[in-house]
Amino acid sequence: MRVRSTRVFILKNMINRFYYILVFFSLSLTYSCNQKSTEVEPSHPIKIQSIAPVENLSIKSARIVRFSKNTFAPVGSIYKVLAIKKRIILVDKTIGNSVLIFDEKGKYLNHIYRIGEGPGEYKNLENIYYDEKKDLLILIPMDYRKKYFFDLDGNFIKEEKYNENIKYLDLLSSGDFEILINNGSLNAEDGLKVYENQELVVSSIPFVDYLDMTPLDGRNVISKINKDNFNFTVGNRDTIFRYNAKSRKISVDYIFDFEAPISKIDYGNHPRPLEYFVESQMFIGIFDIFQNKNFLSFTTFKYPRIKGRLLSKSTNKIYDTEEFVRNEIGDLGFDGVLGLGQNGEFIAVLKAGENGNWDFSKNKSLEAAANQMEDLEPEEFLLLFFKIEEFS
Repeated sequence: MRVRSTRVFILKNMINRFYYILVFFSLSLTYSCNQKSTEVEPSHPIKIQSIAPVENLSIKSARIVRFSKNTFAPVGSIYKVLAIKKRIILVDKTIGNSVLIFDEKGKYLNHIYRIGEGPGEYKNLENIYYDEKKDLLILIPMDYRKKYFFDLDGNFIKEEKYNENIKYLDLLSSGDFEILINNGSLNAEDGLKVYENQELVVSSIPFVDYLDMTPLDGRNVISKINKDNFNFTVGNRDTIFRYNAKSRKISVDYIFDFEAPISKIDYGNHPRPLEYFVESQMFIGIFDIFQNKNFLSFTTFKYPRIKGRLLSKSTNKIYDTEEFVRNEIGDLGFDGVLGLGQNGEFIAVLKAGENGNWDFSKNKSLEAAANQMEDLEPEEFLLLFFKIEEFS
């Protein structure tokens, strides 16, 4: 009952927050569709609403992971998923700003929950990142200008202060090398910053109010392509950029046409912009970017919820991720692709369908695995690890 009551409370808060977001959006954000970036634009922008038939895709491999009961608290929400060295690490902002650590099969190992004002303690959790070179977790709190370092088992190592005027949205760290996305709406500074040996070497994508005053959550907006190249996005822009760490150059990989029904000028002069935004089903934002060799997954937003997209790198076709899951697996709730496995699997967060049932009827292997899970409750979350193949 406590979890169900918590869910109701969270839902009410989400609804209230969403209407605040819409008001903020309509007052301070001119819709960014069809804006020209300072970089050279590809000749053929990708239309975000022109989705290809999901019958062109199929599941190449898939498995589901259920979380065991733990000594701290049940999983109340999943904000972020890290799959690292046979561990699954979740950020849960619902149950006490915590980080939960499981093994690769979902068995509980430990948690990070250090509420307070002492060494290694925080009041509110912003996010957690992984330094692949030092093999450490980096926790960023909302309330202190510090970084907290933990090992992969959740043991506190040290804390460091940072004095730079940075508002972290995303961080990719590898030893003395850091790429970060800055929330320019909080400090009006550049959106992309790169540090090498704690020295700022790149500061780019200047803050622009009508593009970067975004109410959307900018989690997971950096994605590693290979050793030297990284995709990223900033604010409400319609662009996925590329950063080359060797040359320190920034280029454009993808431009998306959000296909706004009216121009930004007409929208700005609309007598009821808030109502129009809801009624016209406009898309905004690119976030939750993950990629493997063949596909790039990202999330965008259309009232009243997020919309997942799968972009084929070979054909530039876009697919609806939720439609794909339902077509290949069953009638399930979908919270988005929120992670990438170490072997290139996308990690989606699944919930029970609207009827409260777990339906895996389209995939016999997953259906058999789910039938082995005793007392699977509608309040739970499951992780779906999957790979895709595309038919020409």
